[in-house]
Amino acid sequence: MSKALLIMAHGSRSETANDEFRALVERVAEAAHASGQEYVAVIPCFLELAKPSLIEAIQQLEHQPVEAVQLYPLFFNKGKHVGRDIPAQIEEARERFPDLDIELLDYFGNSEGLAELVLSHIGRQGG
Repeated sequence: MSKALLIMAHGSRSETANDEFRALVERVAEAAHASGQEYVAVIPCFLELAKPSLIEAIQQLEHQPVEAVQLYPLFFNKGKHVGRDIPAQIEEARERFPDLDIELLDYFGNSEGLAELVLSHIGRQGG
C-alpha cells in the first residue's frame, strides 16, 4: 500500500519558526528514504496559524499514488490540541477524502526514549 507521512506542528505567527519546522520535516523525509521506509511523500502541515493545513497537505497528494496517510503530531503533551483538535481535523479529513485511509499516529511526547534524547541533547551542549 502506498502511503504518505504528514507531520503536524502547531504553527506560529513567526515564519522563521514555521520554516525551521519545514526544514526538520525535510530532514525526516531524507532519513526515511535513507532507512528504506517507503513513503510516497513526507509533508509538513500545521494545526493553525500557518500553511498548509491538514486538508491542504492532503490535497497536495491528489495526483500521487497514495492510498494511505499517516499523521504524526509533533506535540509534547496531550493537551486540548492533541486530545480534541487534531482528532477533529482527522475526522473532517476522513469525510472529505473517504477513499483515503487516514491514520492518526501517537504524538511525539508519548514516544519511548524521549527522556534519554533530552538528556543526550543537554550533554552535547557541554557544561
